[in-house]
Amino acid sequence: MSYFEKANEFYNTKEYKKAIELYQKAIELKENESASYYNAGVCFIKLKEYEKAVILLKRAIELRRDGKYFFNLAYCYAMLKDNRKALIYFNTAWSIDNNDKDCEKAIKLIIQGYKKNPR
Repeated sequence: MSYFEKANEFYNTKEYKKAIELYQKAIELKENESASYYNAGVCFIKLKEYEKAVILLKRAIELRRDGKYFFNLAYCYAMLKDNRKALIYFNTAWSIDNNDKDCEKAIKLIIQGYKKNPR
């Protein structure tokens, strides 16, 4: 079994810190590299460590442009109260998959927030 597969098992049992360690080993060995970065980033999201998640998600995006990668990066920025960056990345995710209703909802929520509190 690969480090990536074992990390996925820990992720599925919500043992996120153990999963992160194994995703990092998978990254070192270039096992499913973009997915390993992405999944480790999602683990940090689950742990509410958004700054760490941002770093890993950006690295995953460098390797592979995927709508869900951008969506989760946008989510991190929203949680960090950086709505400008959140909106940019939600829009990017939506441009990749314009059937993504969660993206559409997130974009509308941010825009409504701007309308209520214009700068």
